[in-house]
Amino acid sequence: MNQQGIILIADDNENNLRVLSTMLQDAAYSIRVAKNGLQVLNSVAISPPDLILLDIHMPEMNGYETCKKLKENPELRDIPVIFISALTETFSKVTAFEAGGVDYITKPFHDEEVKARIQTHFLLRRRTLELEKALFEIKQVQTKLVLSEKMASLGVLSAGIAHEINNPINFVYAGINSLIKHFAALNHAINELIDTSRLPDESKVKSIDEILEESHLRKRLKVIPELAEDVKTGAIRTTEIVKGLRLFARSDGEKKVPARIEESVEAALLLLKNKYKNRIEIIRLFEEDLPLVKCHPGQLTQAFVNIIHNAVDAIEDRGTITIEITLTESQIRIIIRDTGIGMSSDIQTKIFDPFFTTKSVGSGMGLGLAITHGIIEKHRGTIFVESKENKGTSFTITLPVKG
Repeated sequence: MNQQGIILIADDNENNLRVLSTMLQDAAYSIRVAKNGLQVLNSVAISPPDLILLDIHMPEMNGYETCKKLKENPELRDIPVIFISALTETFSKVTAFEAGGVDYITKPFHDEEVKARIQTHFLLRRRTLELEKALFEIKQVQTKLVLSEKMASLGVLSAGIAHEINNPINFVYAGINSLIKHFAALNHAINELIDTSRLPDESKVKSIDEILEESHLRKRLKVIPELAEDVKTGAIRTTEIVKGLRLFARSDGEKKVPARIEESVEAALLLLKNKYKNRIEIIRLFEEDLPLVKCHPGQLTQAFVNIIHNAVDAIEDRGTITIEITLTESQIRIIIRDTGIGMSSDIQTKIFDPFFTTKSVGSGMGLGLAITHGIIEKHRGTIFVESKENKGTSFTITLPVKG
């Protein structure tokens, strides 16, 4: 006969221990016994059982206290505890459940009732473990899908990002080359001035004014700070793009961190700039002095990229995207509104469904808004969409400041 599981029976009455042990061993359970609360805690610490039958009245530590101690331990709190007692009043039963018990069996014991209750809780425990395993696997798949969508987005955006980075880098490169030429000319002029200053007046071939004129020294001294400022601007621009890319691609841990929502929005706009510049105006309506929000910044950046990317695609020619960020009580509200082609009411009911897309084959997996919805829910926030065909679309997101 296959063993059904391990049961720890705790009772200070030898007869009760013998009756229950015999009854449950016949039903193929493996039995361990304890005669007081301290023995229960020691036994469970050494080797946790699958279920505990716990008497209420025991010496040194009663059943209520023992159960509370078990539930305080994260590694032991999920072990089902069934109280056994001769007490039949409602108060005793309620106290048992408040202590963390899952069931209550009254003495004297009835063989079939005891076995049925234990079997039920073993089944519940088994189903709970199966659900936890399934949930873990779902989360793993979800994580892979989120990463896959993020990588797909990076693939779509990569050409634009490369272009956006190349522009300031070319700016820096051209500026540095010009600076090198100017400094070489300056160096030559300075050496010539030094050599000339050492000669007696009758031996000087050129006057100082002639050297300054030929080397364009005054003009170069005026241009150099301008070139240096251009190089600085290009370097800052490149840094901003890389920062936005890092914020988007970052792998957030389980713990939320204080961050500025505006930075995630700006990072999303930066990554998408090559797709909307010269045809779409971005209007920022950000409330001043917004508080830090406890969040996963990388995930929120991904959510904003998904929404703004859709808004850009929805605007066929020229238009505007308005982004409004305000503080309402203890929540941050973000509204992203576009003047694109809009959506029908039928499409609006499906846009957060996984794999739903209105784009052509090869243009996306239809996971962007489904993942966005999941990210916002994970932050205990809300996301709503309003849209009218040929009138544009508006996404409203709320996020709790304290996460």
